[in-house]
Amino acid sequence: MHDDKQFREFVEAYPPARRVRTVRAHRAFIKALQWTPFETLLRALEQHKRSEQWGRHVIPSIEKWLEEERWLQVLPEPKAPTTRRTPFEQARHEGLKKW
Repeated sequence: MHDDKQFREFVEAYPPARRVRTVRAHRAFIKALQWTPFETLLRALEQHKRSEQWGRHVIPSIEKWLEEERWLQVLPEPKAPTTRRTPFEQARHEGLKKW
């Protein structure tokens, strides 16, 4: 079946720690495909994998992600690391500017 190949591809794209193939997950996947193109699911999955939330390891199971239609959510991308100075470093930097 075409859905089985796509399901395997989807499972392989999912983060390994939450990669589970269950009957309920497969049913949820088939149901999702009735309304959503496969490519849309994969794009949303890739966006979620890059998100700040998933970066903190708040990753739902495949079953939950599909059943709750989480591909419709847009999660914030991770913030770029900032180089904030401590008050001591800032004072030192300000002092060096004077020279």
